[in-house]
Amino acid sequence: MPLKNYRVLDLSRIWAGPYCTKLFADMGAEIIKMESLSVYDSHRGPVNPAKGIAAYPDGEPGDEPWNRNGWFNCLHMSKYGVTLELTKDEGRRIFERLVSISDVVIENFRQGSLERLGYTYEELRKHRPDLIYVSMPAFGNTGPWKGYLGYGIGQEQLSGMAHMTGYRGEGPMKSGINHGDPITGSHAAGVLMAALRHRRRTGKGMYIDVSQQESSVALMGPEVLAYQMTGQEPERRGNRSGWYAPANSYRCAGEDRWVTIAATNQDQWRRLAQAMDAGGLADDPRFATNEARRENHDGLDRIISEWTIGLEAYDLTRKLQRLGVPAGPVLRGPDLLQDAHYKDRGTFVTVDHPQVGPKQYPGIPWKMSATPGVVRWPSPTLGQHNGEVYGELLGLNGLEIDQLDQTGVIGTKPTGSRII
Repeated sequence: MPLKNYRVLDLSRIWAGPYCTKLFADMGAEIIKMESLSVYDSHRGPVNPAKGIAAYPDGEPGDEPWNRNGWFNCLHMSKYGVTLELTKDEGRRIFERLVSISDVVIENFRQGSLERLGYTYEELRKHRPDLIYVSMPAFGNTGPWKGYLGYGIGQEQLSGMAHMTGYRGEGPMKSGINHGDPITGSHAAGVLMAALRHRRRTGKGMYIDVSQQESSVALMGPEVLAYQMTGQEPERRGNRSGWYAPANSYRCAGEDRWVTIAATNQDQWRRLAQAMDAGGLADDPRFATNEARRENHDGLDRIISEWTIGLEAYDLTRKLQRLGVPAGPVLRGPDLLQDAHYKDRGTFVTVDHPQVGPKQYPGIPWKMSATPGVVRWPSPTLGQHNGEVYGELLGLNGLEIDQLDQTGVIGTKPTGSRII
């Protein structure tokens, strides 16, 4: 596996940082996921959650809900899980030893959190001179907002994404997921690869500042440029395109079933009209040109909806695709697991977790002919690999590890309900 000789000490939480290290784990890197017993990764969920929450198998949190949360378990496969208290002297000594044998340290704490514990990049470099340090605070490590708290749910709003999401005449909306997190994680993975290549060439590490906010802003270039060129602020337009029509999701037969159709040029529009068997529709003056279709999008949507409402979404997709019209069913969670295309490509992998059992998780989202990645084991339970990492990697004996456990430096059960 291409990254098998790299070790990453992963202090990151929630989604942005863990997504970056997940991509590295998929390619064989050794990821040591480090958590505190008193403030652990919030994707594990609270110590005493309510029943019926979808994140847990069958809505049952179980006796150790922090080990059963699906949000956590889909992001930390193929990682080693340890616990360590940096507020204790012995915990700090062990942390520094881990840093000394790691290629990368990554965190996405609030700006300055690790520094307040005495660990600046320069301090960490004393233990590993060629260390690469990836810091991923919400707003970066400089600027007037650097100390602000932020989560993916707010990144869309502050980046301008939410302002562009929604319908004309209505308020801004967030997307169905917090895109800011995985966007930042992907950016961090890319720049980390560049930093590793730089170190291989020069022998020098570096400090990497990845602003979660700027990762989202970076995707807003067309909107920013459009305003500079025209002086007009782009409008919300729902599922429609600002360039061509029709483009929308249309209700199909069945409960809450939809198909998305887009005709991006005149040829596709004529083929769509042919599929609808609507005589004269292609040459109707209201829809004869792209400009006319955009002007009369409401009326066109009504006509298309009257056609799609009695048809099954997959059947309609196949019919339109055969004619060269871009179309696809709007899939829900269960549909993704059952879809023949995803099954054929192995999009989801079955992983047997010790407290959850076998479940399907998103696998590796690319295919490589020479160095394919692989999901090697399930996400770790809290502190699952304490013995392996501290014993085999650092050389501590059983009595020393037991002492760490008894004094609360490490462990496998939370000591509080606080999460971040």
